[in-house]
Amino acid sequence: MNKSHEYDKILTRLTIILQRLYDGETLSVTELAGEFNVSTKTIQRDFNERLIRFPIEKSGRRWRMRPGFRIEKTQDIDNLLTLQILETIAGGIGSRFAERSRALLSKLKNGTAAPIRSYVSIEDVSDLADLFTLLEEAIDARRRVGFRYHGKKRRVDPYRIVNFDGYWYLLARESGGIVKKFYIREIESPRPLEEPFTPDARLKERLDGALNAWFDPNAEPFELHLLAREPIVKYLYRRPLSPSQRIVARHTNGDVEIRFKVTSVEEALPVLKAWLPDLAVLAPESVKEAYEALLKSSLRLQTGHDAF
Repeated sequence: MNKSHEYDKILTRLTIILQRLYDGETLSVTELAGEFNVSTKTIQRDFNERLIRFPIEKSGRRWRMRPGFRIEKTQDIDNLLTLQILETIAGGIGSRFAERSRALLSKLKNGTAAPIRSYVSIEDVSDLADLFTLLEEAIDARRRVGFRYHGKKRRVDPYRIVNFDGYWYLLARESGGIVKKFYIREIESPRPLEEPFTPDARLKERLDGALNAWFDPNAEPFELHLLAREPIVKYLYRRPLSPSQRIVARHTNGDVEIRFKVTSVEEALPVLKAWLPDLAVLAPESVKEAYEALLKSSLRLQTGHDAF
């Protein structure tokens, strides 16, 4: 099998699906599977993983663009920007993918250059195409894989390939029930095993809420309660901090209170740091204390003395 052609097909399919969503269509997983001659599981993965960062949502049994993001069927700036983002992501993954993506996307852009450029820093894994294909096929077939990792032999149930902060990880369950994150570049001697496994639906749902590499798949999620100041509220509507984010209170000064689930204090802190100084922790106390300690430590480093 020519693995490069497989990536061509994926990129082409995603681009067409995204274009149709932006054109205002509502799409059925079953219909798309028949149209592209792939399984419904593959299309579900497109929506749940590959297109997760785009403003799409499920409406009944179909998928659509979230309200406010629909555009008319014209080749306008939003269309061009969307295609530019796809091209940038492909370029970040590696030169082999970038070369093919330029040709595919140019057909949709009709040679028009977008005046806006999106820069996305993603680890170059073009040299790992065979490994990615092996892992993807194992995930789709629900088959275990074996490999060496940090000097140890592993046999795992592969659940998902994820990208956290530009780096690629495999989320998989080892024998004994422990779920781990494996940095894909450090996986050695991978091999498919003829051993089926049954995915844990509850675990798959938990993985959908992962925010960053500090996500703890073995921990029971808990709610983070935050106060967001008015200047950043519009951004939280445009791009929620978490798939589970919800607005629980609106203040007269424009501030809002939000809640979403995390699995650890460590998973929460990067989210908070990214929005300094406009997010405050209301609960739980463990995250509040850790956040305050982080701020004090940062201020000591900046000023050279303890300011508290």
